[in-house]
Amino acid sequence: MRSGRPSDRYHPLLRWLHWLTALLILGMFVAGGWIVYFDPGDGPFKERLYWLHESTGMTIWLLVLLRIVLRAATRAPALPLGTPRPVRVLAALNQLALYLLLLAQPLIGLADANAWGAPLHWYGLFEVPWPYGRSPEAEARALSDLHWYGAAVLLALLGLHVCGALYHALLRRDDVLRHMA
Repeated sequence: MRSGRPSDRYHPLLRWLHWLTALLILGMFVAGGWIVYFDPGDGPFKERLYWLHESTGMTIWLLVLLRIVLRAATRAPALPLGTPRPVRVLAALNQLALYLLLLAQPLIGLADANAWGAPLHWYGLFEVPWPYGRSPEAEARALSDLHWYGAAVLLALLGLHVCGALYHALLRRDDVLRHMA
């Protein structure tokens, strides 16, 4: 089914941003998981993990904004003819949910960090402004919990995204993976 036509693929910059975002999200889960599940102790290593996690989160936020603008300005390749309607609907809903969560999660994380009194210094270059500073512990804890649940939902959505790619590659064999290759 390979046509080799440029129209059966996303714009090259969108493809590059897709894989860069995927790589950065993987790094986010590693750093965030290390912070939550393996006690890094207090000190420079823990601070570096937070700094890297938070800075990368805001980078992802910017990349997702750029992806949305580019996605609106370019044509997306169509799913192959014969793709069942429920698959089309699930793919569209999952993609929408991923975009929304990838926009919300870094902002929740930024609010979370500020609520604990730790404003983000983006890769050590400058402080990211946030209208609220340190909050009462109950509010800070609620933001931390919300950020954790957001990460769990993001992981589930990414799992569905990968399952969808595998469905197209292994079961339907319809070359949809070429869209992002």
